[in-house]
Formats: sequence, C-alpha cells, structure tokens
Amino acid sequence: MTKPVLADRYEIQKQLGQQEGRRTLLAFDLRTQTPVVLKLLPFDGDMEWDDLKLFEREAETLKTLSHPSIPQFIDYFETDLHSIKGFVLVQTYTEGTSLGGHLQSGRIFTETETKQIARVILEILVYIHGQHPPVIHRDIRPSNIVLKDGTIGRTSTHLIDFGSVQNFSSKENGTFTVVGTHGYMPPEQFGGRAVIASDLYSLGATLIAILTATNPSSLPQRHLRIEFEEVVELTPAFANWLRWMTEPRLERRAKSAQEALQALNQGIHQAPAPPAILPKPADSKVQLAKYAGYVEITIPGLLGQLRLRIDGQQILLTNQQLLGFNQGRPQSARRPDINRVACIKSKDSQGDSQAGARLVISAGTQTFELGNNPSLSVAEVDWLASELCNWLKLPLSQ
Repeated sequence: MTKPVLADRYEIQKQLGQQEGRRTLLAFDLRTQTPVVLKLLPFDGDMEWDDLKLFEREAETLKTLSHPSIPQFIDYFETDLHSIKGFVLVQTYTEGTSLGGHLQSGRIFTETETKQIARVILEILVYIHGQHPPVIHRDIRPSNIVLKDGTIGRTSTHLIDFGSVQNFSSKENGTFTVVGTHGYMPPEQFGGRAVIASDLYSLGATLIAILTATNPSSLPQRHLRIEFEEVVELTPAFANWLRWMTEPRLERRAKSAQEALQALNQGIHQAPAPPAILPKPADSKVQLAKYAGYVEITIPGLLGQLRLRIDGQQILLTNQQLLGFNQGRPQSARRPDINRVACIKSKDSQGDSQAGARLVISAGTQTFELGNNPSLSVAEVDWLASELCNWLKLPLSQ
C-alpha cells in the first residue's frame, strides 16, 4: 500500500497520537532522509479560532527557538489531500519514551533521578523564559518530557509539545486562552493567567507525579496545596523545595527558573523568609501607601519628587518636577519579573558603612533605584526595604 506523501517531501509512516482535534504523525523526510514529526490541525467542523491561533503560535515560536533539548522547526504549510486536509507543522523527531510512558511501564523514579530531571528542565526553562518576549510552555507534564534510551541528562532529556505555548506579545485584550492539563496547572492558570512561575508549578507537579506514580489531582490537597509528603519518603530539604515550587500562592512561589535551579544546586531548598518590618524613622518625610493591590512610595526632594508604584501588573518609577513635568521617561517593567530587593550601603573614607545607602529592585534585566536623587538615609532604606520585601514576599539581599 502506497504511503501518502505531503508537500512532495514527507512520507507518512504512522500516527503517534491524537487529542483535541490535532493529530501527530511520524513521517520520513525524503529530502534529508530523517524521521520527522508532523502535527496536523485538520479542517473540520470542530476546529475553532483558538485552535488555529495556538497552532500558528506554536509554529512561530519554534521558529525563534534553538535548543538541543526542544523540537526544532522545519516547515509549515497547508495540505489539501483527499485523506489529509489542514495545516501542518513539521518539526524534528524526539526519539524516546516520555516520563508518562515510563510510569505506565512501572518504572520508579528515585529522588536522585528526579533532581537530575529537574535540573535539565530548569535549564531549558531558563532559556525559553529568557527570550524576548519570554516564552511560557503552559503544559509541562510527564507525557511532555522524553528520555532518550531511558537515560537522564542534558543530551537525553527533552521538553516537547509546545502546542500550548504563550509569549507576552500574544496577550490580547488582557486575556489568555485557558490551556493546560488538570493536576499540573497552577491556580492562576485556571483563570486564564500564565506567568513564568506557572511553568515552575507545573514542573514541580510533574516531579511529584514521577516520585509518587500518581497524578497530582489524585493526591490529597489542603488549601489548594498538593499533600505529597505522606505518599513518598524524601529528604526534608527536597520536600521543602517541591513545596516551594508548587506553592498555590503566586507571590510565595519561586520567581524564576534560574532562582529555582540555583536553590536546587546550592541545597537551599526553601525560600528565605522576608525580613521583619522595621519602624519608619521619626524624621523621615518619605510617604508609603501599602494596600493589598498595590504599594506606592513617594520621596520628596528639592526640585520635585520620586514616585515608585508596584501593583499586580507592573513596577513604575517616575521622577516628577515641581511644575508637574516628568524628568526623563518613566521606567517600568512587569511585576512578575521582580525577583530581588537589595540594600547597597556605601562606606566613607573611614570605612563607615553607614555613610549612605540605596534601595535596588531587580525586575528581569532592569534595576530600579531609590536613594540617589533624592537621597535617603540608611535608616530610611532599611525601613523601605523591609516593607517592600514583606509586600513582595521576597528575602532581602545585602
């Protein structure tokens, strides 16, 4: 029986899977003489606009990515054969068995193996989250992590299926398409919101699944937290790290893959607690407004005032002169990118570290500084740092 060939190049071998209207096919590339994967979005009555939007987004995203542990884009076209009609995305074939397949065959993953998998996937997430704009996978689960030859390592562990991918340039009218897999989605993703830390939750839930051989949705839960500790015996440090990764409250979860990877490698498996809130210095003219939805700091100076505002969406720093004009363009970044609050104290010629201080907030590649102009006392910087760290649920860096 003659095998169908698409685009005069891709000879269909067999079907690999089918879900939500999509079909995944294994094909042979007659030009390169290598196996490839074809993802088909068929033209039928079940196809919706969101399906096509996600399909095209996957193709456009894979074009921009180049990493040895994720599928590589090869081709994208429309086919109108009698038996196959629709859009086709062609990508490299990742040979191996998924973590889900290993679980079905009865494989038990040890804590050491699970940590190895965590490190490899976190390194991949550091790469995709570091794109401009950041790329969020949104569907990390056992069936989307593949081990070549059953081994774990940088060259043999792969993250696949970017069919639910989102980047921040794809935001439309403030809403997102709700995608993901039950048991591996963090609470915010059920509401259609996905951020970098959402992938970290999904990875944590995946690691719990391979340790317990159980879908996290079938494990006990308390206040939306996965209660896995009674099911599997882990070292306290790694159990704490997994609790941090799968923290339901976004503000208390690991903020970035780099932070999570560093904590795992250094053996710091629990998020450091924010510092105690210090009292406001009696002579300070700095104004602080702090509510559940936002925090705002106003620092008066001789020629105007500096204002820093952080809400659920962004951090914004403006320098307003006396006549109401802004000095320079306002500086802004996304709130989910805030990952560090630090006090930088300078020394005088006598080595006194109380000579001056600045408060520095890091958000992605940007830094926001308070204390240069207008200047702040050391006591004011310490007070503001303690307030911001507690509001952001971040430790203080010196």
